[in-house]
Amino acid sequence: MTSARLSALALAAVVLATAAAPIAAQTTFPNVRLNGRLQEQFYYFGNEDYATTTGPKSNFFTRRARIEARGQINEYVTVFIQPSFEGGRSISGSNSCKPIIDDQTSGPDTLAVSCTFSGTGGVRLRDAWIDVRLNKPEAKTALTVRFGQEKRPFSRYELTSSNNLPSIERGGGRGLIASQSNDLFGGAGLLAHDVGVHARLEHKIDATGRMASLLVGVYNGRGESVQDNNNAKSIGLRGYADFWKKLSIGGSFFSHDNIVGTDSAFRNSGYGIDVQWSRVGEEGFYGMAEWLQGKDASAAKNKIRGIQAVAAYNYRLTSPTSWLYAIEPAVRFDFADPNTASAKNGSTLITGVVGCYLSSKAQFRVGVEHQSFQASSAKSITGVRTAMTVSF
Repeated sequence: MTSARLSALALAAVVLATAAAPIAAQTTFPNVRLNGRLQEQFYYFGNEDYATTTGPKSNFFTRRARIEARGQINEYVTVFIQPSFEGGRSISGSNSCKPIIDDQTSGPDTLAVSCTFSGTGGVRLRDAWIDVRLNKPEAKTALTVRFGQEKRPFSRYELTSSNNLPSIERGGGRGLIASQSNDLFGGAGLLAHDVGVHARLEHKIDATGRMASLLVGVYNGRGESVQDNNNAKSIGLRGYADFWKKLSIGGSFFSHDNIVGTDSAFRNSGYGIDVQWSRVGEEGFYGMAEWLQGKDASAAKNKIRGIQAVAAYNYRLTSPTSWLYAIEPAVRFDFADPNTASAKNGSTLITGVVGCYLSSKAQFRVGVEHQSFQASSAKSITGVRTAMTVSF
């Protein structure tokens, strides 16, 4: 073959490759992307004084086992489905809190509570929603309507993905009393999953990824995969803005409706303010703090309060190909008060964790947790929790 023919063939190959590149880069519709997460935990706690509530002193269990399917129907419509396969958990959206510590020396109203989700264990449907964008995808400001099941727009740490939590747990995890801020406000029906619709306005502040967002939602108010039981609806609002560099400030409000006793028009509410620096898993310092306040879902509508803060430092190792990708020490403080009108009924949880990143999507963590109670008759719980978490 002559050199002229070889040159012509080479030129033709370059032209074809150049022409094909934009075609290959174009998004085709509809399309589906599968993701998931698997998280295994072990704990050992000195919780024998609360065995009827906490269960055994030590335990291996699957914390999360989930598959996610995200599909784009076109540039304007997105669908997301996430079933959950971990066993031994409840699937009903009926939330409740009950006293587990009663300090008679200070009166019968001095207590701590344990919050649970009632129902039977099995496969659960977590997130299941359809997003419809109402303006062009290339616009800096996006207006989106979401239909389906999602988390109520309340509490920044609750809305932080469980793919990677520096503190391992958000509330009082298994082996501890479920009486921390996340448990308390979940039991009041102010956070966790619900079924409904929301409108979301998002604005890109600059090219670095800084955002401002405002969300207004209407929900059944009964929780995960449960039909409404009255003619009222719950209402939630959340807004946040990335103000400066890695600093983000936000606020939430939720008005929860339910049937309590003979009151079919029962309604309790809560609000929260929060601040965050950087994002989970990014190199350097990450910090989050929030103040939550509201009323519980009882006829008394007791005033409840939660104060929680998490700080972590992600130190990347020199070699990006090493077996250990990063080391991340973290500390967490959580104070929850189930009735601010009564003294000595709060619960405090302090956690110290060391996280070892095998990659950005695989982490092993070991933490020491200490849970104490204001009630003078209540003994504290101390122990160790470990977690191996992988997302893909």
